Amino acid sequence: MENEYSRAEKILATLFVIFLLLASINFLRELERIPAEPDYSDYQAKYGLDELLDNQSRLLTLERELFKTYQATEDNLTEAERVYLFKREEYRLAIESGNVTEELRQEYLQAKENYERAYARYLAAKGAYEDVHQQLVELNARIGELSAKTWDEYNLEYQIYRLKVLALKLLFALPIFIISFLLFRKRRNIYTTSLIAYSSLLLIYLILSAIWSTIQMIGLSLFGAGASAAALYYLRKEYFKPGRVYKRRIGQNRCYRCGFPVKDDYLYCPNCGAKLKEKCENCGAMRPLYLEFCPYCGVKVEKMGEES
Repeated sequence: MENEYSRAEKILATLFVIFLLLASINFLRELERIPAEPDYSDYQAKYGLDELLDNQSRLLTLERELFKTYQATEDNLTEAERVYLFKREEYRLAIESGNVTEELRQEYLQAKENYERAYARYLAAKGAYEDVHQQLVELNARIGELSAKTWDEYNLEYQIYRLKVLALKLLFALPIFIISFLLFRKRRNIYTTSLIAYSSLLLIYLILSAIWSTIQMIGLSLFGAGASAAALYYLRKEYFKPGRVYKRRIGQNRCYRCGFPVKDDYLYCPNCGAKLKEKCENCGAMRPLYLEFCPYCGVKVEKMGEES
């Protein structure tokens, strides 16, 4: 009965540690609400970023509309210039030949007037577009500058907030650990052992969560780099083994050593001089080196051929 009771007691002590640890972790998370967490929108309002972003949106819309107008006036100017140049040449030739008519003269003057009017509209549209575009460039630069200041100030306040939260959590966890440690030293039994286990796990959780929240991006980056390096190493080790490379090159009718194209009747590579074939001990045919089976008799090669 004593052993069964001891086993049951251990199970209950383990459950005590688990449930108490879960409750404490939930309480630690609630402590994060006590200090006022900085709000990024407050810093945006401090530097007037909201108003600047509204102006940016308005200017972007206006710029798109003015650009369309600018393109349309440019197309109209091109057409008006084409008609004007044609009428001007037609009028000049009529003057030289002495066949000028009033109708032809009026057509030339009208084309010239249309061209000048289209050119004026083009200059106005171009000027309006370039003016708004310049305003937008300056506004974007201002927003970028203020955004950097906003982020720096917010990030500083956020780090201070995290330190306050960590201090509160330590004020909760450290006394529990110290009391548990003192009780454990004074009297060692299953209850004090459970208490020191609980407080130690709570402190470890607190430290690891603080470290992880600080270096999680670095940790993920290092893990990704390590995993990529391991994958590259594995691929290189498996895919680029000399035996595999040799067989792959032989199957492509290339020299197994340097990769130079070779013909079936070549015994040596004309590029590097490597020996390409050896005599099969079973059928006597000249088989390529580094093949597991002879392609002429199908007998497995006990010893792979070596380079000369």
